[in-house]
Amino acid sequence: MRLPHAVPCPNGTDQANRAKRLRDLATEISRTRPHVETQANGEEINYSSAGFPSNFTKGLLHDHFGLLADGQDYAAFVEAINSDNNNLFVSGKIGFQGHPTLPIATYDCTIPHDPKKTREPGGCSETEAPKPADRVPPKWRGWESPRAGHVYELEGPDAGSVGMAPAPRIGSSELAAEVAELYALALLRDVPFTAIVAGGDKTKLCDGGDEAIFSGQEIVDLLNTMPFYTGVGVRSSTATTAGATGLNRFERNRRFARTQDPTAELTAPLTTQTVFRGSTPGALRGPYLSQFMLIGSPSLAGATLAAHPSTTYGIADGYVRYGTLVIDQRAQAHRPCLDHLTEWWSWRDAQNGADFRDQDLWLVPHRRFITTPRDLASYVHFDALYEAYLNAVLILDSMKIPTSRGFPEPSFAAGDFAGRRTGFATFGGPHILSLVTEVATRCLKAVRRQKFNFHRRCRPEAIGGRLTLLNCKEGGRLGCAERDFRHLLNELPEKLRAAVTDHNKAQNGLDPALRHVLCTPPAKPDFQPHEDCNLLLPMAFPEGSPMHPAYGAGHATVAGGCVTMIKAFFEMFEDCDGSLERPLCWKGKRIAYVPKDDGSALIDDPASAGVLTIQGELDKLAANIAIGRNMAGVHYYSDYYDSLRLGERVAVGILLEQAPTYGDPIQSTFTSFDGDRITITGQADSAPALTIIDRLGNPVAPRDWWLRHVIGEQIILDL
Repeated sequence: MRLPHAVPCPNGTDQANRAKRLRDLATEISRTRPHVETQANGEEINYSSAGFPSNFTKGLLHDHFGLLADGQDYAAFVEAINSDNNNLFVSGKIGFQGHPTLPIATYDCTIPHDPKKTREPGGCSETEAPKPADRVPPKWRGWESPRAGHVYELEGPDAGSVGMAPAPRIGSSELAAEVAELYALALLRDVPFTAIVAGGDKTKLCDGGDEAIFSGQEIVDLLNTMPFYTGVGVRSSTATTAGATGLNRFERNRRFARTQDPTAELTAPLTTQTVFRGSTPGALRGPYLSQFMLIGSPSLAGATLAAHPSTTYGIADGYVRYGTLVIDQRAQAHRPCLDHLTEWWSWRDAQNGADFRDQDLWLVPHRRFITTPRDLASYVHFDALYEAYLNAVLILDSMKIPTSRGFPEPSFAAGDFAGRRTGFATFGGPHILSLVTEVATRCLKAVRRQKFNFHRRCRPEAIGGRLTLLNCKEGGRLGCAERDFRHLLNELPEKLRAAVTDHNKAQNGLDPALRHVLCTPPAKPDFQPHEDCNLLLPMAFPEGSPMHPAYGAGHATVAGGCVTMIKAFFEMFEDCDGSLERPLCWKGKRIAYVPKDDGSALIDDPASAGVLTIQGELDKLAANIAIGRNMAGVHYYSDYYDSLRLGERVAVGILLEQAPTYGDPIQSTFTSFDGDRITITGQADSAPALTIIDRLGNPVAPRDWWLRHVIGEQIILDL
């Protein structure tokens, strides 16, 4: 008997035609979406005669003052980035005349050819002082994917259609606050997060149990004296500000984000609970670290048994189930209380592109739960970029968190039809696991276009060099930029500046054998900063920052994209009308954990258990990963804030284009990083719908939402 539906309907030519219509529909969705106007902050033009001191010049040749040796190098660099000639990085004379081996002659530092590592009683990986013959000059690093912004996309927003606001300018009160936060994080790098949040204890996790210069509360008190937080004497990046606030709309958004206090949006002070955190209510609640960076999955073999902890475990044991394998949330930690690039010549060599990578020293043989800012910086130094979100999906799936109630699989939550359709290839584990990787690569292309092709913002480590020049009476070297850099310096609390110079002095007084990078100043340097005026930003990584500009941030953009995918896929709300976020529970019990002081295990945090939600902890996860880069000294807060929202729009764009491709109607609702209630609705063969209600309950036009965090819109002519 021939079955009436032996083959799918549609099939053959009908299927091919429908597939083409859907591809054309996706093209129209992308084409008619607003294309943003991206503008840099103007410093590249304003300070060109001063050698571009606020722009990214790492990898070009710098003089003894750490300033660009030849402005034409920068012009050639930008041309190679933006020109339609894709061979200029190979054929052009960029930086060191296009010869990666030439800059060795400019280096004052060496690294071991083959480091000999020993294990000390304290548990830290040390290096025997190598003989001179065992040391070699570093190689040149090269810039990371400088032309990725020219790559086109076939799904989701094209990199050229999304953008970011102008970055904060050097003379602004916002940038002064950002730099102060980075100095503060460097000084607290080895203090446990639990102690920072508590405010008083400043014991560092060092071999000797040293104390930090400041406690978390003392740092907060210093930051709260700055104009950006007091609202008094504020200096904006732009002449156009809103009334008495003294801030433009982008600065106001980022100021409110730090405290989320609607009663005093621009004057609410920081607290130890809100400092160094993300820009959403969930990121500000409970323990500093997201539960998704700590807890694991229940094991296949059952509950924890003391005799077999590696095969039988619970969520508090920190093992994420990866099939029959496990991912241990205990991380490898860098050697505590050892910072880098606090000495002028290693810093200058890093600006020239000296490759100090892989010269890390580690805390061995221990692994521990992420406990300190340095631990988190180590995590985001070597992570596989989307691995934290992959882990979060595995945890949510193991906890049997339901997918969006607007998905057809499972079609029904109860009744006779329950269980007749369940998700797997669609609306199941493999679907969301692929989505978090799918969005990540597109986020990277979008943010590369922003950082290289438009903004070219210098890294924080370069700002530390400029402030050192000012502090050492060499500010005149900054030319027309001196006034704005001096304003930045003057807004930094004096106690904080003194603490940084003291910290750098102590770091530079350590045994040189503790570091793989050893430097010898030139015989007759034009400039040698005195130890009492050294304001270099202590870096967590030997090589300092990556070889690409600061704004936007790759980790933050990927965080925004991946977390948005997860929030859209899993059901974020407990009730039918979406007014109550789903709490983070396990077996009916609300959970919250923090690491023990030494990071050896997780312990209950009952005071926080009642406030944590799945959506809040996902937002916190995005903040942890992105701001973890700030803890290393390689990014600013605004890099996190604006990049996160860039990634969110990449993810929403992909979801909108995919929505009509399913054979069933679908709907997904989640809360954006700005507090909007976003609903994406799709129907087979039909254009999707995007509905947005802001945090105050007002409807927002999709076009306005797309353009909220950018300077304006490009009018794209009909193709």
